This record gives sequence, structure tokens and C-alpha cells, in this order.
Amino acid sequence: MEDKKPDCKIVARAETNREYVLYENGELWTTGEHAYRCGYVSDPENITAAIDAHEEEVRILLAEAHAEFGL
Repeated sequence: MEDKKPDCKIVARAETNREYVLYENGELWTTGEHAYRCGYVSDPENITAAIDAHEEEVRILLAEAHAEFGL
């Protein structure tokens, strides 16, 4: 199954080391050429916490991959 960006309205934007957008259906997406859905947010005021949680999860997964495969 392929993720498909929603065609509904963007309700919030945020930027850390990359840009994120939150759609009115609650889907949180990264932006750019390799955009992907990275979570769901029920309240737009919680976008920062959702991004922090996503980025921490990515850091952990990358550390595990480096440890396992010596990347």
C-alpha cells in the first residue's frame, strides 16, 4: 500500500531539521521530494510534541541499524 498525501487543508506547519505539515484529517507529513506520513495528531497544538516523538523514534531506529549493520 502506498501512502498518498491528503488533499485536505493544511492546518499547521513546523520546521526542525526538516519541514512538517499537519493536515486537517490529523495526518502529519514531512515535506519535500521524499515526503512521508510520520504520524497522526489529534490537536494541532500538539504538533511539536508529535514531531519530537517522531524524530526520537527515527534516531533510535538509525542507531539500531548502525549497531546491527555497522553503517
